[in-house]
Amino acid sequence: MRDPLYWLSVKYKLALGFVGLCTLAFGVGGYLMSNSARDALQGEILQRLEFQSQAYAADLHASLELLKRRSEDFASDGYIRDHLARLVTASDGDARAQLATDLHRHLRVNKLPLEDAFIDLAVVSAVGEVAVAVEDASSAAIVQLARWSVLQDESRSSNALASAGGVPFLVITTPVYGLRSGEPIGRLLAKVRARAWVSLALQSQRLGRDRAVQGVGLRLHDSQDRVLLIPSEFLHAAELPSAAARSESGPFRLVTGEEFNASGIAGEQGDGILRQEFPIGSSGWSAEVTIKPDLMMEALSGLQSEFLLVGVILACFSALLLFFPLRFLARPLMQLREAALRIREGDFSPRVEVRSGDEVGDLAESFNLMAGAVEARTHALEQTATDLRHRQNELLTERDRLDRVISTMQDGLVVLNPNGEVELSNHAAGPLLEMLQQMEADEVVSHHPCQSPGRDGEQDCRHCLAHPDRAARSCTLDYRDRVIDVHATPLPAGSDGRRGRILVGRDVTDRVSREEGEVHQERLAVLGEVAAVMAHELNNPLASICLFNQMLGARLPDDSELQENVEVINRNAETCKKVIGELLGYSGATAPEIGPVDLHETLQDVARFLRPLAERNGVQVLCTLEAGHSVVHGDEVQLRQIFVNLVVNAIQAAEGDAQVELCSDDQDGMLVVQVCDSGPGIPAPAREQIFRPFYTTKARGEGTGLGLSTARRLAELHGGGLELIRSGPRGTIFQVRLRAMQRAAGE
Repeated sequence: MRDPLYWLSVKYKLALGFVGLCTLAFGVGGYLMSNSARDALQGEILQRLEFQSQAYAADLHASLELLKRRSEDFASDGYIRDHLARLVTASDGDARAQLATDLHRHLRVNKLPLEDAFIDLAVVSAVGEVAVAVEDASSAAIVQLARWSVLQDESRSSNALASAGGVPFLVITTPVYGLRSGEPIGRLLAKVRARAWVSLALQSQRLGRDRAVQGVGLRLHDSQDRVLLIPSEFLHAAELPSAAARSESGPFRLVTGEEFNASGIAGEQGDGILRQEFPIGSSGWSAEVTIKPDLMMEALSGLQSEFLLVGVILACFSALLLFFPLRFLARPLMQLREAALRIREGDFSPRVEVRSGDEVGDLAESFNLMAGAVEARTHALEQTATDLRHRQNELLTERDRLDRVISTMQDGLVVLNPNGEVELSNHAAGPLLEMLQQMEADEVVSHHPCQSPGRDGEQDCRHCLAHPDRAARSCTLDYRDRVIDVHATPLPAGSDGRRGRILVGRDVTDRVSREEGEVHQERLAVLGEVAAVMAHELNNPLASICLFNQMLGARLPDDSELQENVEVINRNAETCKKVIGELLGYSGATAPEIGPVDLHETLQDVARFLRPLAERNGVQVLCTLEAGHSVVHGDEVQLRQIFVNLVVNAIQAAEGDAQVELCSDDQDGMLVVQVCDSGPGIPAPAREQIFRPFYTTKARGEGTGLGLSTARRLAELHGGGLELIRSGPRGTIFQVRLRAMQRAAGE
């Protein structure tokens, strides 16, 4: 674009430009500043209104909660709860009338006068019928409120305001619990004067609610688009009204949303009214604070004209003062401009001739120094760029070598930045990364916890491993079905003083499994030795006890009173023999005789063997044997012991007109046998402990707690396992897995 003042010298352009700048700065700028000040003041007023509306809403919410607690105190009165319970269950009409009369008198005399804010109390039954009310017991409004109250779970206030006789009120419903059952038997309805509620809230001298500010108004909106108008003289009163005055209706007025808008009270911001609204807790109401800001804006009304006048005067004086000095700046500035253009094009040789000792001369000399420095710095930057390119190539080579080493590592490697974010990881670090992402999950368990407190007061070293400021430490973590040995080391601190962290994880699941197996075998060996010693030391005394007890019983007459003692001694001795035998069986003291065993024949034999016990308990034992190949490799006696224990437990659990079913099937080279009963099931707390030795749910003297643990150990010795599939009210299913023998060719 061509300069419209190309014919005018630069010195005049500068002068005119400065004059115009002053005019704009103090004229237009002043106008914009005044508008900005007006907007800022209006924003401050709105912010103040928002803070004040929040203060009103908080106080109103606190007042409402106080009234709710007062209603809860009334509802907990034993007299009210007792009479309501008797009134609901009474069948005699006269008795019901007398109970209602007594309860009405109690509410009217002993409860309603205790709270000035309450204008009526009503007791509602659990089905939503008004049992007793002090003032209003039959109007459509109280019937509707009674039906609404029984749908509430706790103490609540109605989300709508209402008016009775010109007195705005709200309703609080509170459950009434039975004296013995602890269950709700009805509700207590309390009508609350809106004026008393607001007065109680305004007693708080909260910061942000200034009573001295005139023109501030407060209105309450409910969820039914109704508005409670609170007069301004009530808000700006030096002293709040007394309790007696609060009980009166006063100038409080409840109008609908249409009446409120049509009355002209609710103007928009363009009409000169500023407003802010804030919800009152979760009650469904909101507090709206309004103000007319006309008086606050009067100070800004003449500010624009003053700024414009000052700008014009300053522009005139500036033009007179700068006219002559500017005429000596044009040529030196042009020379500077031409030299600067040549430097921009890459020619660093031009210099400006210095002809004066004033600021222009200093500027020219500074320009020459700058040009020389730029030329020297440019050559230095070119050399530095060359060195940086060589260094970058070296770093890229080192990075590729390091990436290759990390990617081929068998152990997982994770590098965390000071914020705990992953910066580097290799392929083997997949389980470690997944474990870090599940840092708060319950399935991540410290195998050897450190001393840092974890969740729920437990010791948990996961946070220590990932924390950037902790020292180097190692920990073993159980994650799902894997065991990971993690070593964490802090990285050197960076320029900001913060440290990163490097984690190295190794999967040691197989090693831990081997170690646990060795420990388990060692414990079994020790248990076998202890069981053998106990059997040797206890069998001889038990044999002597049984022998002498039999001799004593043979010598006593049949009608002797001591025969019962003989039977008790004999029964307890047999129990001791049984415990010793099961302990020897659990420890594996007897050497198994391994050979082919037809499991179907064994199961049918077990069913025949236990049929008398089943018939005595009213249980039917069924066999559904569908496996195609039923031969397994093992000890028939030990296999029979597994299923005898399971079937006996099932018969005892399904006692009385029930059945126990033995089912077999083939699954992936394994012979699977399920023992199903129709009993009541195993209690949930006991399901995790039923396989623990010496744990039993039977009565004292009826079981040793070794049956299921022995059965599981024998199944595992045969290359299989025993597990609980399902247990519930419709029965329990145990499943035994045994490795089937390979079929010969042609079978």
